Amino acid sequence: MLNDWFYSHSTNLVTFAVCATIVVIALAGLFVFHRLVHWEAREKDTTMVGLSYALAGGIYAIVVSFVAVGVYSTMDKAAVIASTEANSLSSLMFDSAGLPDALAVQVRSDVDSYVDIVTKKEWPSQQAYHMQETVFEDGWARLRHISHDLSAYEPATAGQATVKQEMVHNINELFSARRARILAANQHLPDAVWQMMAFGLLLVVFYLYLFGPHNFSIHMAVTGLTMVSFGLVFSLIIALDYPFRGDLSVDDEAYLSVRTLAAEAFAPAGAHEEK
Repeated sequence: MLNDWFYSHSTNLVTFAVCATIVVIALAGLFVFHRLVHWEAREKDTTMVGLSYALAGGIYAIVVSFVAVGVYSTMDKAAVIASTEANSLSSLMFDSAGLPDALAVQVRSDVDSYVDIVTKKEWPSQQAYHMQETVFEDGWARLRHISHDLSAYEPATAGQATVKQEMVHNINELFSARRARILAANQHLPDAVWQMMAFGLLLVVFYLYLFGPHNFSIHMAVTGLTMVSFGLVFSLIIALDYPFRGDLSVDDEAYLSVRTLAAEAFAPAGAHEEK
């Protein structure tokens, strides 16, 4: 339920909501704690608390940073996977020029249909995290159709045999890249990692409560700013956690460019001169 809300709203709104929630809860807790434990009792041990907080807070900040770097790296790999799939489609398009005319037209038509399926059906489903197998059936069926046509094709010349071999290699890479994309679209941080980060944040907040500054307003400001800092990092992790989901995700530009390049490469003779 919460995930659905995170990824159905803009990144800016999610960031504001996460930071505001963390800050409000932390400051409300500080207000109650301040009433229960007088600042003078805490002020006497501020030095010891500060040393302990520096160690615990530093370790926690490093762990959260590693998680943030990890999800960014995962998203970057997902973008590479999508580019690899699109590049394989481009290769099929351009290599089709070495096939007999009828088969070449059929392959290009199938690739164009596949681009439509990916960009108009699969991509919106990935962004909404509707990852049922039925969503991807049409794409698999289209690739199998291309593979069947190439397998049934009997080259008449050595050149055509080379083209067929290269296209079979490309279709195999396309199958692999597609499978990798679907697997990557399902990847996200385990619940145990989120639980660890939430528990660590509670410890950081409690350490902040143990400080005993003379000015309560300053204590509130320091606690609030610290929570905003962690809230921003948490928002970044949330935004990048699912590589193909939500407002900040891998886009489908690489696939759309396949159609653009093919239209330019296989435009009728004289079309470029007319432009």
